[in-house]
Amino acid sequence: MNIQQKINLKHFIVLALALTLLGVSSTDIYISSLPEMVVFFQTTPNLVNLTLSVYTLSMGIAVLFTGVLSNRFGRRKILITGIMIFIVSSFAIAASNSIYWVILFRIGQAYGCASLLMVCRLIIKDTMTPQEQIHASGVLVMGVVISPAVAPSIGAVLAKFGGWQSGFLLSGIFASILLVGAMMIVKETNTTPIAQLRSLKAYIKEYVNLLLDTKCLLFTLIIALTFAAYFVFIGISSYLFINKAGMSPLVYSYLFVIIAGGYFVGNSSMMWLNKRDITPLKLILLGMFISLLGLVILGMSLVLAYGFWFTALITLGILIMRLASALIIVPAQVELMQHFHEQGAQALGLATCAQFAFASLAITLAGLFHDQPGYGLIIVTAIFFIPVVFLALKLRAIMHA
Repeated sequence: MNIQQKINLKHFIVLALALTLLGVSSTDIYISSLPEMVVFFQTTPNLVNLTLSVYTLSMGIAVLFTGVLSNRFGRRKILITGIMIFIVSSFAIAASNSIYWVILFRIGQAYGCASLLMVCRLIIKDTMTPQEQIHASGVLVMGVVISPAVAPSIGAVLAKFGGWQSGFLLSGIFASILLVGAMMIVKETNTTPIAQLRSLKAYIKEYVNLLLDTKCLLFTLIIALTFAAYFVFIGISSYLFINKAGMSPLVYSYLFVIIAGGYFVGNSSMMWLNKRDITPLKLILLGMFISLLGLVILGMSLVLAYGFWFTALITLGILIMRLASALIIVPAQVELMQHFHEQGAQALGLATCAQFAFASLAITLAGLFHDQPGYGLIIVTAIFFIPVVFLALKLRAIMHA
């Protein structure tokens, strides 16, 4: 019996979509509560933003090893263990009375989320062709679309009646349900597990060698910088729209519904173009040019005062950049794994590590501008995305050589 027969791929894709939604929503669901948490814990915006940046940095570290651990102990064991750790961490955060405990347990959530993201992608790699992988990965990205469309609004409503803790309680309950589903659906797809783990030094050397490959470095940086550019908005937008523009948390959460619509269009377009055999490189270049348009629109908001047109330009610019990121990230990830077929788990882990490490840096830099969030959003977004233009053109030159 082959691995496609052992695991029901349709059921698994639905489960993987829900797990992706769980992981992404663990941040989205409390994003509108950041100002409330500053007051609740009697602390500073920079310290509350650590709940975001530490989470993304911890994700970046964890993904380096969750794929490797699944190569040794099996995809199923690591996935289920990750869900369990996520559940415990979510309930512990809701019970915390110190911002430092929240930060600590967010590290646990990050490990659980890293397991979900990495193992689901590796199961897809185990069971599908490259073209099928792009399509399936596009389906999983719908979790990234759905979460910012609904989680901030759900979180804002829950926080209004039950405080910021209620979002984390919901995450723990949702994860508990998915744990049961994972135990029923997921079968082991790693048919050639490694006999033993190597030393930490050996893995570090392997990651360094991967980065010495020019294509790997270019793909990794393109993925990471594109991903991080959106996290600037995640880290600063609540202070921009709630504190400066005077929006209510609920109205602010509706902006994410609009922006998620852009990502949905971009992801759907990517899947449609992929079916028509548009190469991953062409998808990446198309996304790069569209993102530049979004960045220009963001820059135009600098001449406006806080108000309707300011909000409209910011939202439109971020929407366009989110649309374009869907054209860039998934094709780049699949190309990277195919370039290192035997080391696909390590290459994906390295790229995902870079994604979350750069995202953590983006949130930290954005937080420095909480008193002038409009300038911070545009300046820091430009810092992260403009290098993507040069990297994509360099990749094009190498692949056409």
